[in-house]
Amino acid sequence: MNQRITASAAFITICLLSGCSQSSRTFYHPEQDSTNVLFGRSSSAMVVSAHPIASHIGIAMLKSGGNAADAVLATVAALNVAEPHASGLGGGGFLLYYDAKRDSFTVIDYRERAPENVARRRYYDPFDTLQLFRQHGANAIGTPGAPAGWQAIFDKFCTKHLPELLEPAARVADSGFSLSEKQVAIIQDHTQDILSDSAITSIFMDGGFPPEAGFIVRQPQLAATLRSLAASSLTRLYAPPYADDIVNAVQLRGGVLSRNDLASYTYRIRKPLYGSYNGYEIITLPPPSIGGTAMMEILRIAERTNLKSKNYLSAEYVHCLASASRQALADVAASISDPDFDEQPVSTLLSDEWISTVSRSCEDEPVPAIVPAWENYQTAKTGNTTHVVIVDSAGNLASLTQSINDFYGAGVMAPASGILLNNHMGDFSGDSSRHNSVKPFHRPTSNMAATIVRKNGKPVLVIGSPGGPRIAPTVAQVITAILDGRLSLQDAIKAPRFFPLEHTLFVESRMPAETIQGLRARGWKVNLNGSVNAYFGGVHAIAIDPATGGLTGAADPRRDGAPAGL
Repeated sequence: MNQRITASAAFITICLLSGCSQSSRTFYHPEQDSTNVLFGRSSSAMVVSAHPIASHIGIAMLKSGGNAADAVLATVAALNVAEPHASGLGGGGFLLYYDAKRDSFTVIDYRERAPENVARRRYYDPFDTLQLFRQHGANAIGTPGAPAGWQAIFDKFCTKHLPELLEPAARVADSGFSLSEKQVAIIQDHTQDILSDSAITSIFMDGGFPPEAGFIVRQPQLAATLRSLAASSLTRLYAPPYADDIVNAVQLRGGVLSRNDLASYTYRIRKPLYGSYNGYEIITLPPPSIGGTAMMEILRIAERTNLKSKNYLSAEYVHCLASASRQALADVAASISDPDFDEQPVSTLLSDEWISTVSRSCEDEPVPAIVPAWENYQTAKTGNTTHVVIVDSAGNLASLTQSINDFYGAGVMAPASGILLNNHMGDFSGDSSRHNSVKPFHRPTSNMAATIVRKNGKPVLVIGSPGGPRIAPTVAQVITAILDGRLSLQDAIKAPRFFPLEHTLFVESRMPAETIQGLRARGWKVNLNGSVNAYFGGVHAIAIDPATGGLTGAADPRRDGAPAGL
């Protein structure tokens, strides 16, 4: 079923529905772009995740009679094994789930939470100019939410028994998997972080040195943990002996995460954020995600400025979306926080009045100068989040994003359980005066933007991406290209991407030369950032033909993902 796209591949149905209109002048020619996108088609069910092993475990669950929730839980457990540097039980995330029988959307928020005994003053030490205290090591670790979140997915939506869902991942952890070239490159980039922890080193290093592609990674401790949790509950991770293993690993390194932090953690059920774009209904994540709100603001600005009329990937087009992204990310960074403690100004940020105000500046030339501070965003990070999309034969949909933040998280592993721990304390604001500053039991904001798109009440697209602050702009770039009829799903995912930071625009080098010249003329400092770069996310998506139910799944070439279908 899986295959590599060629230039002659037919446009998918969602593109045909919107006409696949061509601009009067074409700046980007997908048929001339040799970038490969793994994609596949199915008439009944589809899984797209960040690793082929995980995707095939997910589709096996669907083949054996499971639903989308069964598949998503089996898939994320497998990603904990085969993409361990990106997500797992030591982190957290969000699930956007569509229950077809009830025609209802649910968001499960299992974002990490600050420990009770955090010392705020240490996170805002004026001498810690790089804010390393909250970025790496034991004090960067938030209370993991994944055990509670995965258990909530199981309790609310799954049909199979827990051992059946977790055993495939445990088998892979036991037998091992071979590292890809991209995974080896990640290890090489994070060698010092890995070497600082003997448990991580023993698993991912080859005799104390970075391995080569094909090196077999085995995780017997994680396999035993998965099997033990499957026999009872995933939330057993919050109790001894696992809680002792986690807390000891943190406190021996000077952190304050406690057994009470683990025992008292609870997930949240949130109402999805609803919006629209050019006649399509957009359903995405609410706070404490800032990604959903930012993406919706970008889309609203794009609609207000009539992005659809601009030549695709022209300087005018890119300038508009880049300026909208810059504005939206600044807005959410300044105002969104944990909704359990603060009122959230989402309706204000998405109001006609505000969108009208900021839309004018997004079409100005040169680049608008006044945008709130960007201290929360760091260009050096690639972002190690993972994303899964699933459609089952009953029409249930899952769009899930989860993370341990930086690659290999805090660089700390709970050794007896084999769990890598997150460094999501780094997602709190670097400004102690903001709502999203470090506070006990607060959840830091997240850039995740798991999304489902409907047309006339019928789902047509399930989508999301990793990439930290690049998530909202990346998902918006792909969505607008598809819904405006510019490109097929595959071509929209492989098209060159861009991300603004102040007056610098990070751009993949495949961007048309004429566009780059035009952007510089508008005042952007253009930074060419590789041809196909993981910095710009890793979009996974499934398009659904509302007439036939036919599915097209695609995985981003910037990561190791793959689709699998029935």
